[in-house]
Amino acid sequence: MIGTIFEIREFSLFDGPGIRTTVFLKGCPLRCLWCHNPEGIREEPELLVNPHLCRKCGKCRAVCPSGERKESGERVPFRGTSCNACGRCVQACPVRIRRICGERIDDDALVKRLVRHRSFFEAEGGGVTFSGGEPLLQAQWVALCAQRLRAEGISTAVETSGYASQKDYRQVISAVDLVIQDIKHPDSAIHKRWTGRSNEPILRNLAILKESNIPFIIRIPLIPGVNDSAEDLSAAASLLRGSDKLLRVELLPFHAGGRAKRSLLSTPSIPDTPESKAFWECHAPTSHDAAAIAPLTQPQTEELLRPFKSLAIPCRVA
Repeated sequence: MIGTIFEIREFSLFDGPGIRTTVFLKGCPLRCLWCHNPEGIREEPELLVNPHLCRKCGKCRAVCPSGERKESGERVPFRGTSCNACGRCVQACPVRIRRICGERIDDDALVKRLVRHRSFFEAEGGGVTFSGGEPLLQAQWVALCAQRLRAEGISTAVETSGYASQKDYRQVISAVDLVIQDIKHPDSAIHKRWTGRSNEPILRNLAILKESNIPFIIRIPLIPGVNDSAEDLSAAASLLRGSDKLLRVELLPFHAGGRAKRSLLSTPSIPDTPESKAFWECHAPTSHDAAAIAPLTQPQTEELLRPFKSLAIPCRVA
């Protein structure tokens, strides 16, 4: 069976217990304005170009098979609207500012590659995590790979938004040893405003997860002015009551690292709307200020943790 991935990241420390290898899958149904991996939104392999380093030599245009190379006009970093990610321009570029993001790989090849690190996973208490994008868009492939890795004695986890059909959700979570799931906002209308989708499928799947016997971690990305109020966090905490398989909640401080990646995309996955522009003007006026976000103070941290502590839910700022 074939899946589409865009990265295999080894020595990962933040995607589950121990030292892990994280497999990032292409495709996501959500359009979060703050998305950290916008290159993972489209389901197909795509061309990424760094326009800031382009010499405007035109060699990419000369080899493009789409026919658009015949167009005349300004010599800008060329990304044809009919691009099929063939990769010819990647080889032609003299400054190597182009790459194809996305690789089709079958389960045999992936499992064979991951099994090579089994002894390391055993020694370090790690394993393999499927992330994205949204891995549940490729539920059958993820479940198959996870089952094969389990048969090889390798621990597996999935990082998911929870946005999937109940059938796909059950199939994947039953195949892994740990689920790491986001809660972006507890209110459906607000969730749709900022992600493009209602959270109703997510909440239905969260209920399935709570009733299962599968250990899970909840992650909440803290987006200033979107979901970081005491009311929002209290509502999120209330959703998590009543499950002894919840290991902890992790609050993830906002950073603007995904914004710079958006300029690399051939086709914008997240439309530039007035609201999205206002969001970035407020949260990150430039594309180079991810590190300029002020760290949380101790009083701020305590205030964020309070709604979860009041319900005896383990919680920390990651």
